[in-house]
Amino acid sequence: MMRWLSSRRGRPVAVAAVVVVALVGGLVGFLRSRSGGVEGTPSVTPAPIAGGPVSMVGRAPLTGVPTKDPLRRPAITVKISNTPDAHPQRGLGDADIVFVEPITGGTTRLAAIFHSKLPAQVGPVRSLRPMDAALVGPTKGIIANTMAERWVLDYIDRVSGLDNLGTLRVPAGTYRLDDTRRAPNHVFARPGKLLSLSNRTAPPSPYFSYAPGMPQSTAQLSGSPASSVTIGYGGTSTATWTYNQASHRWMRAEKWSPHLIENDGQVAADNVVVLTAQRDTSFPKAKPSMTILDVFNASGPLKLLTGGKVVSGKWSKGGVTEPFRFTTTDGKPLLLTPGTTWIDCALTTMPVQVR
Repeated sequence: MMRWLSSRRGRPVAVAAVVVVALVGGLVGFLRSRSGGVEGTPSVTPAPIAGGPVSMVGRAPLTGVPTKDPLRRPAITVKISNTPDAHPQRGLGDADIVFVEPITGGTTRLAAIFHSKLPAQVGPVRSLRPMDAALVGPTKGIIANTMAERWVLDYIDRVSGLDNLGTLRVPAGTYRLDDTRRAPNHVFARPGKLLSLSNRTAPPSPYFSYAPGMPQSTAQLSGSPASSVTIGYGGTSTATWTYNQASHRWMRAEKWSPHLIENDGQVAADNVVVLTAQRDTSFPKAKPSMTILDVFNASGPLKLLTGGKVVSGKWSKGGVTEPFRFTTTDGKPLLLTPGTTWIDCALTTMPVQVR
């Protein structure tokens, strides 16, 4: 181009014009690099770039949120009743991770894991189920409960690696009986007391993989818009999550009411995972009415909802004490938004409707 212009000695103006354009273009580029745009010209915001999981150094292991507190304590899981007369639940808003478990036809129970915050009381507390071992075992922490059938207790103690501090294994006063609540939803755990009774000291390992922030999460980069998801557990336990644009969080409702926490408003989460699995029929002592999901040495589909978007993926899990591995449908790590995560576990026969 320069040779063409220099050979046209009769058109020096063209050469000057090119030089001026080049100088102006360079100046505009400089101004954009310094200030993000030129006055009167809309600045361009670069699109989020997909990457790998964020380093968990300096972050809470069960939320991925940056923290100055090293959190040198074990995680405490509390089994929580989720029947209508158990509501409003107490202390649930401080949980880092909550698993929703179908336990019988139309009934669910919660396994709420606390680490970043330890509320004074949590409950109402209920009994263990076999799948607690696989869901909570990776934390290698403490589990609070109102015991269970002997074969369930033996199984949990044998395979989970958890410090099982059920109501009949601790001194009187460790759990509180609330006379304002009807039995069996009147027992409340005291995480601080449970922590003082346990010989566990190590914090949990990170359970999930996180993006640096919501814009880099897999759902935001690769998902489709979504405003709600309904999990058809049946009966009163069918639950719906609805996206709240103002808070950028998902709000939970049971079929009969918003899912409320005592003195803490409605249940909210930064990530909602709907994980579907086959029924586990390998426990010969389990009653036919007991629902147990096959969630270790197994795999299946999932949906991740984050920031008003949903993305499909896969889950897989090795042994009981190994964490879940969440991936996209093509095998890449599924990155969550740093924050609280609820995992609704459902049978493959239960309908899941995303809108």
